[in-house]
Amino acid sequence: MLYNNMLINFELEGATMHQLNLHRLATFQVVAKHCSYSRAAEELHFSQPAVSAQIRLLENSLGVRLFDKIGHKTHLTPAGEELYRYSEKIFALIDETIETMDTLRNPHYGHLRVGADTTVGTYVVPRVLGKFRQLYPNVEITLEVVNRGYLVDDLSQNRVDMVIMGKIPTELPAFVAPFAPNELVLIAPPTHRLAGCKRIPFAELAREHFLLREVGSGTRSALEQAFQNAGYPLLVSMQMGNNSAIKQSVAAGLGIALISRVAIDIELETNRLVILDAEGFPITLQWRLVHLKDKNLSATARAFKNFLLQNSEIPPALST
Repeated sequence: MLYNNMLINFELEGATMHQLNLHRLATFQVVAKHCSYSRAAEELHFSQPAVSAQIRLLENSLGVRLFDKIGHKTHLTPAGEELYRYSEKIFALIDETIETMDTLRNPHYGHLRVGADTTVGTYVVPRVLGKFRQLYPNVEITLEVVNRGYLVDDLSQNRVDMVIMGKIPTELPAFVAPFAPNELVLIAPPTHRLAGCKRIPFAELAREHFLLREVGSGTRSALEQAFQNAGYPLLVSMQMGNNSAIKQSVAAGLGIALISRVAIDIELETNRLVILDAEGFPITLQWRLVHLKDKNLSATARAFKNFLLQNSEIPPALST
């Protein structure tokens, strides 16, 4: 290990600034180990006068004597003994630091912090993370599944490496890439008056009361935009904060709802819910990979980003 020109500045009593040159400290450590200038010179491939010069410079910078010459033997002074003890700690910490930095350059280790909005984070991202974990089994993964407002805050506060979300945060300078389509469908209980009907006119939908996600939800925004474009008012039955509550409420006959297709596989299989065939639906949006534009991604985060985009469900022509 080379420590040339590496300095540590510190102050002793009297506010005098001192410098601890790590190259000289490494030389001192070898001399102290052998208690011999000549043997240290052999190990370091220096001349003995060069080794002696390094020790004198170190003593001058610290203001203490480090070695005593008694007869033909070299002995550590009390200050030298203390410095040797601390030098072992210093170089052990430096080696640990370098080892940690090497680990962070290796994508097979480290910590990956991913955020996702509630739908994609519940039904899509875990499957992707499972495949990534097979390739990188030693990576520690944290998945934060929250609504859009919390995701934007996580990004701005640098609490996550990247997020997967639908509605792009225009308030942040961000890298954005398409990840997967998000097909939004209308759902109702099997006993609903419109269940089984073909090409239901928008005018019929406008007679229904809808269960909505929270304000700011991409699904809610898409439904409100569809009604605005069609020129009909949207009748709201209830507002709910998650897909599970919406599915349960629709099944209970409290209204109909727009929801991501990936969230209703079990309900369709068990015939608890049906998809309505209506004019203007389904609505296809996109989930996107987002991270701060200036963020320095770790090797692990870069590996996950590449993995995510390579396994994207977006056709190549749309992935630019």
